[in-house]
Amino acid sequence: MSGLDRFEARKKLWSDLEETDLAVKKEPHNLRVPRSQCGGEVIEPLVSKQWFVTMQPLAEKALLAVEKGELTIIPERFEKIYNHWLTNIKDWCISRQLWWGHCIPVWYIVGKDCEEEYIVARSAEEALMKARDKYGKDVEVYQDPDVLDTWFSSALWPFSTLGWPDLLAEDFKRFYPTTMLETGHDILFFWVARMVMMGIEFTGTVPFSYVYLHGLIRDSQGRKMSKTLGNVIDPLDTIKVFGTDALRFTLALGTSGQDLNLSTERLTANKAFTNKLWNAGKFVLQVLPNRYNVSSWQNIEACKLCVSTGKTHTQTINSRKIVYVRGRNP
Repeated sequence: MSGLDRFEARKKLWSDLEETDLAVKKEPHNLRVPRSQCGGEVIEPLVSKQWFVTMQPLAEKALLAVEKGELTIIPERFEKIYNHWLTNIKDWCISRQLWWGHCIPVWYIVGKDCEEEYIVARSAEEALMKARDKYGKDVEVYQDPDVLDTWFSSALWPFSTLGWPDLLAEDFKRFYPTTMLETGHDILFFWVARMVMMGIEFTGTVPFSYVYLHGLIRDSQGRKMSKTLGNVIDPLDTIKVFGTDALRFTLALGTSGQDLNLSTERLTANKAFTNKLWNAGKFVLQVLPNRYNVSSWQNIEACKLCVSTGKTHTQTINSRKIVYVRGRNP
């Protein structure tokens, strides 16, 4: 059955079992068949060779960076999550069977066993040169078809964009390491911890001194927004309905590292509140004296002093008599 499509191979296998009286019975069975979101193809496990990175030595250095104060995580409670991930870390499979990505820098020798004979190099030219030195001038090489895991490529970002591996590059010397990284708490391990590990391994220092973790904007049910669920809230549409101030104020209510459930009820309430603030500000601006009216502004300063001392003060602003009493509104 070598070379047959898996679906055809299954039919032929069952046919062979029936012909040899080895089949017991055939009956319908309901099951969930996972399918690709993009093309709808059936997804099934496939045993294949993958590239792994030994993570324990890298994780130990990243843990030590926090312990020694070289890296500070804000809010502090996320240090426990950081330490938990790196203390219980497993080796990392970095092979991905995708069309786009950084190609794994491994070349194989044509006619040789892939598991035993391979070359690691920075380019195809370097790989071919190494192969010729070892196997002769007529040798042929081909690159591993897999690409690196996206998070692996992302882990190199702090320094790979600044001229690395040239440590004397002007951008690298000026911008690495940086002071602070600001990102979502949900990728503390997937991105932040891996950047720390790669930075220490390849440059000898942490890529940043502080990590500030913000919360996530979720839907009204507390679910993470995604195209699959169809619960993504477009800020431009929200502004058209509730206004910019209401949206900004709602988002500003979120605290450091705390997720925020965005709902129409919350936006409606905050729209009313920001409208009250706007009206209050408009009223204050209307009753304030002209900027060149020095005596009126001196009276306002005297009023502020009375409020702080508890005394009563009467004054006229823009032909309106106002009495200020401590503990009462004018």
